[in-house]
Amino acid sequence: MYELLIKGRIVIDPAQRIHDQRDIGVSQGKIVAWADDIPQSQAKRVIHAMGKIVTPGLIDLHAHVANGIINGATSPDEIGVLTGVTTACDAGSTGYANFNGFKRFVIPKTRTDIFCFLHMCSVGEAVLPEIWNWQNIDPVAMLKTIEENRDLIRGIKLRATGALMQNLGVEVIRVAKKLSSEAKLPLMVHIGIDAGETVSKDIINVFMRELLVLLEWGDILTHVFTPKPGGVISPDGSVLPEFKEARQRGVVLDAAPGRYNWSFEIARKGLEMNILPTTIGTDLFLTNINGPVFSLPVAMSRFLAVGLTLDQLIEMTTVNPARVLGEKHRRGSLEIGMPADVSVLEVVEGDFLFADGIAGKTFKGSHLLVPKLTLKSGTKIQTQPRFKQAEGAYA
Repeated sequence: MYELLIKGRIVIDPAQRIHDQRDIGVSQGKIVAWADDIPQSQAKRVIHAMGKIVTPGLIDLHAHVANGIINGATSPDEIGVLTGVTTACDAGSTGYANFNGFKRFVIPKTRTDIFCFLHMCSVGEAVLPEIWNWQNIDPVAMLKTIEENRDLIRGIKLRATGALMQNLGVEVIRVAKKLSSEAKLPLMVHIGIDAGETVSKDIINVFMRELLVLLEWGDILTHVFTPKPGGVISPDGSVLPEFKEARQRGVVLDAAPGRYNWSFEIARKGLEMNILPTTIGTDLFLTNINGPVFSLPVAMSRFLAVGLTLDQLIEMTTVNPARVLGEKHRRGSLEIGMPADVSVLEVVEGDFLFADGIAGKTFKGSHLLVPKLTLKSGTKIQTQPRFKQAEGAYA
């Protein structure tokens, strides 16, 4: 007798190369059975998912959920289980000086599983721009914090801002890579300089070329479709040769849109050149959770509009981020024996508007992914989908 049975659905699990109609049995918080048709009489409870898509629990590789520790960070469950996301990675909200606050006061209170990347800056993103001189970085303290918290910390974060480029130069990339190598963790680098920063093209060019040369397999470029200076795809579609080489080495491309870190035209040009994101995070903050980012399913819907398939999107939000986090053995799949972290999604057809990363611009899409139900270790959680409806269009 199964504790729970999910019936009447299409299951998409890229980790197992499954896109088929299946029933899923759950007991003691784990996936325990797959079959074409499991009788309802064999389960204590049944979830009817007719017309829905059942996927492994979605994973947001790039969010900011250190709520109460840094200004603007949201709470984990708001962007997590309430929107179909069972695991979220905080992308550098905190550094070694304020990480323990995040660990003690935020993470224990959430139903969403949380991992994080530790920021190179001692206080993370509590103040922006966060790194303007070498006193903001303490490698010894960082490594100590990582060693004490390897269950939570899965990488190191650096933002390639204009202040960083001008004041610390390319040496900061070498220091970051030395740290990530010593810690045996990937380095995530935010690309695209902040609004209002004035940096010469020569400084940006030298910095980005050196960065791309130093990144290794498993390191992460986040905001890969940014329209800002300091990106890797130019508005005319050209790319640096070092970027092509970095992709060949296995550098992870994360397409976290944020408010201004994603452009429909840049993404379209990238996809035309077969530059596909490895993962799709969100870069969610309090400032964009009520628009224009809303949630991971809405971010995924943007890429449906650009031309990616549903199977590609689910791969980029399940097994791929699980692999980046070193968690492929515990999440990112519905394989028998895995924790029953499950997202039930509906693909809604209509005329939808999505915000572009360039202020004032929008683009149209014909499908919107809406989370209908979340299972976290077999526990049913009712979702609270986030989007804005106005005159029949979502933005």
